[in-house]
Amino acid sequence: MNRSIALFALTALCASTAHANADIRHAGCDLHSDYSLKIEADRLVFTRGSGHPADVVIADGSLRVDGRAIAVSAGDRQRLRDIEHGVRDALPDVKAITHAAVAIAFEAVGEVSAAFAKDGDAARASALRMARTAHELDQRIDATEGFSDWQGADVDRLVGDAAGSLAGEIAGTVAARAVTVALSGDEKGAAEFEARASNIDKNIDRLVQKRSNELEVRAMGLCSRLRALASLQSALELRLPDGSRLDLVHVEN
Repeated sequence: MNRSIALFALTALCASTAHANADIRHAGCDLHSDYSLKIEADRLVFTRGSGHPADVVIADGSLRVDGRAIAVSAGDRQRLRDIEHGVRDALPDVKAITHAAVAIAFEAVGEVSAAFAKDGDAARASALRMARTAHELDQRIDATEGFSDWQGADVDRLVGDAAGSLAGEIAGTVAARAVTVALSGDEKGAAEFEARASNIDKNIDRLVQKRSNELEVRAMGLCSRLRALASLQSALELRLPDGSRLDLVHVEN
């Protein structure tokens, strides 16, 4: 086999699910933040483990930094409101893009699992397990109220957990079939196995590439909105107690 199918499937799961986040973070938005973000009913809470300020709260045009209220102009009050509204409006789209990426990843992994299952019953059982895992992951994404950082590491962690739970199953399925074919001494069967592996490889490449390209268009649209929020922050006139500007998120060149 010119590629480990099990490894390819795991890579597809991790890489294609993270595709939307990767596009939002680097390819188009180039946004970075040292802060975790929690979106509460009446405020946005930005926190970080080291550095100052450590705690920033935006609520209906007001700003609190490390527990201290910061005076803002009328213009800044509106900018802060626009930032808060923009973040709240963007969150459903971030989740929707992530849901779509999850679907791509699990479809790719499902292709591998079904192709190398020992029989129809095993294939159906595997499909049901994957469907349950994908559903649970979607539910956890829906329950997310913010991000462990601006880049969405919460989602990355959830996907990583799901990938780990599936990797063993897929590797075991493919390895078992490979061993069975190898020990059988059936050269024709070995050649068919090799051909099947090659075809699955190509099919997954096509599946992931096509749907990821479509997803990238959606992610780029979201990028422009997130960059606009960064621009609003840059336009703030207020200064922190040490004279510095507010730097919750910035654009990396």
